[in-house]
Amino acid sequence: MGNENMVELLDKLIERSERWSKDAEKRKDLNSSIFYEGQTKAFEEVKRMFKRNIDNYSHL
Repeated sequence: MGNENMVELLDKLIERSERWSKDAEKRKDLNSSIFYEGQTKAFEEVKRMFKRNIDNYSHL
């Protein structure tokens, strides 16, 4: 999988988690809402780490 495809995949996972979190909030399902918010933050962190890794090795 190429770098761009990986970033796109992570973006899709982030969008999905955000969407599911909002849905859980509408249903007043606090446990699911908190779970999906944490999942979103985890995917965002992985994306930041991945992009940082790309940046560090792109000039080699």
